[in-house]
Amino acid sequence: MTDATDSTRPDADGQPAEHSPDRSVVVPVYDERPDVWTALVERLRAAGWDEVVVCLDAPDDDTARAAERVGEHAGVALAVSDDRRGKGGALRDGLATASGDVLGYVDADGAVAVEALDRLYRSVEWGTAAVAAGSRDAGDADRTGQSLLRRTLGRGYRLLARGVTGVPVTDFQCGAKAFRREVWDAVAADVDETGFAFDTELLALAHRRGFDIREVPIAWDDPGDSDVDVGSDVPDLLRSLARIRGTLRTTPRALPDGGDDGGAVATEPTDGDPPDDTADRDAAAEGDGGGDADADDPMHVALVTSHPPNRGHLAEYGEELARAYAARDDTEVTVLARRTDRAPAVEDRGDYEVRRVWERDAARSAWRLFGELRDGDYDAVQFNLHMTYFGTTNAYRFLGLALPPLCRATLDVPVVTTLHDLLEIVEEDHVDDTVGTLERVGARAATQLVLLSDATTVTAAEYRDVVADRYPLGEAVHVPHGTFVRADGGAAPLEPPLRLLVFGFLGPTKDIETTVRAFRDVRTAVPDAELVIAGGSHPDYPGHREELESRFGDDPGVEFIGYVEEDELDDVWGSATAVLMPYHTCTGVSGVFQLAKSYGKPVVAFENDGMRTSTVETGGDAAFVDPGSPAALAEGIVDLWDDRERLRDIARANAAAGDAVSMTETTDRFVELLADPSTATAAATDGGEGA
Repeated sequence: MTDATDSTRPDADGQPAEHSPDRSVVVPVYDERPDVWTALVERLRAAGWDEVVVCLDAPDDDTARAAERVGEHAGVALAVSDDRRGKGGALRDGLATASGDVLGYVDADGAVAVEALDRLYRSVEWGTAAVAAGSRDAGDADRTGQSLLRRTLGRGYRLLARGVTGVPVTDFQCGAKAFRREVWDAVAADVDETGFAFDTELLALAHRRGFDIREVPIAWDDPGDSDVDVGSDVPDLLRSLARIRGTLRTTPRALPDGGDDGGAVATEPTDGDPPDDTADRDAAAEGDGGGDADADDPMHVALVTSHPPNRGHLAEYGEELARAYAARDDTEVTVLARRTDRAPAVEDRGDYEVRRVWERDAARSAWRLFGELRDGDYDAVQFNLHMTYFGTTNAYRFLGLALPPLCRATLDVPVVTTLHDLLEIVEEDHVDDTVGTLERVGARAATQLVLLSDATTVTAAEYRDVVADRYPLGEAVHVPHGTFVRADGGAAPLEPPLRLLVFGFLGPTKDIETTVRAFRDVRTAVPDAELVIAGGSHPDYPGHREELESRFGDDPGVEFIGYVEEDELDDVWGSATAVLMPYHTCTGVSGVFQLAKSYGKPVVAFENDGMRTSTVETGGDAAFVDPGSPAALAEGIVDLWDDRERLRDIARANAAAGDAVSMTETTDRFVELLADPSTATAAATDGGEGA
């Protein structure tokens, strides 16, 4: 082996190259023409590599004879297996035997030129990266001769792999990598993949261990005879991603001795002098564009959400979130809202702007929204979603929910999705009656798509656990719903009349019929009791409120007051003694319960798993009764009215819970994720709760 102190070896261009560490490169060979890989070995030795480790799997007679000839050359080592180890298995064995200070590997088919590999090694030797990864997509990289199908599959895999690993590289599978020996020493014991997912696992573990990764653009010439089989290897890669996700969850996050700064990923220019390390790190910290941005400029957030004057579908939540962003010094926000005839296309709300650019049940809306995000001057994107956000039919819903991963794959800004509901939270007996198998499969596929955002947040801890158990790709972080800033009730009115409030959009999931029948019994015990039913028809069930009012509007003490405008909320909620939540099921954290916490109001709710998850498991308290039973609901209400101390205790618990996690604190966590989505992977894999 050449003396490691020699710093004037020729580089691949025949020019002096100042690299003193010993270089080892592993070349995995399986079913490759001997003249192709032997020529590569010769070029590597001529270009100054100290050691070339050739790993041959199940060689035929011609390959074995070629290996015997090549193995006679100084600086060439052979690792031969009679069985098929797989690309990853061969690389593991080869890297374990390599002796250089800088290690790496390159595919045997010649798709990556030796000159390109030399740039990777120089990046490591100059100290600008612990890991240099060849990229066919970054910067001025080029893919020659690759089919459209393989390009498409490559983009899809990149999206999935980034969602699983949190490593923001453009190309996981390029067969050219270089890294310091200490990187391999730190991760070797945890590397399990023996197939084509070896590259992904290596990068994921190096990133997890705190080593910084630099992408080096390369030209890649597809020889057209790859042994990757779409039918068999693509499913294997997906299964491998699920295994890698499990490995990362059990791998501690730590900086090894001499490790670099936090696992940043940057892109290196193709040519030129050794880059200034400090400048590169500063540029990497500030993102693309480097030091051009003013560090004091606020982050411009595009908030994709429904917004008043539209009603329902998180419109009120979107408004509160926009206000919280606008109140900060470090963010400015533009709301990209659903169109409505009741408001202009662009509206100045004083402290933020609303641009109404999309519609429900319209395929063109997805592209219009994507175009706005692509062409707008945004630093980050947040989607605020229900599963049914973008349409009343599954096709439109699925198309809309594909937008977050599409934006992540194509926009050069962080994309965070806040998901307010999951199909799995719906009561199973209710799902079986209303949702078919195909719809459930589609809903779960849509959820999996959403989880491929840079970061995905959920509003309840149980939702995070459901994602971890049922979805192999991507993570979810629990960021609490947050309570709204309202007039401080703090305690329910304890003097008559007993005023019961049902609040929110009216649809089949709210059992108003049982509620009114129960109220008739309540009036027997408390003659001056009142039942106020506030809210219009659910957007998906037009006319539902009107039908209910025609049936029950003349009942003594019952009043339907319709949709409550913003300036009327304090009066309606402030005068309520208790809030009723007679829901059959609840698929997301209840905004009504969060309002009850904001106003410090006691709650009486139907007892079911979905309701507990959506209410008291987010903080606060409620009295629960058997669902669908007028007698049980009436008894629960009357007992609570008779036990004023219990009524006061629930009110106090909800007021305290409302103070505990405000929308301001929730927005703090969103800003952290938008600024650095990798904190989502850290929180999820470390079991963090979020805010």
